[in-house]
Amino acid sequence: MQDEMSWRWRVPSMRAVLETRQKAAAAQVKDLEAESERVRAALADTQEVHRRRVIGLEQYLEAPAEGRLPST
Repeated sequence: MQDEMSWRWRVPSMRAVLETRQKAAAAQVKDLEAESERVRAALADTQEVHRRRVIGLEQYLEAPAEGRLPST
């Protein structure tokens, strides 16, 4: 009987297992949300660079049509 009682105390309860899993999942969500914010910021920066380069290319291509030569 004593061996059976000590064995029960060493086995984690289902509640403890589920709480541990929930905490791990919550930590992963928090990490992924932070990573998502970093990716969104990087995407916004890259989109702005792309927008400026498109404008620059358009201006470069339009200049000869208007009789102006772009300086290189």
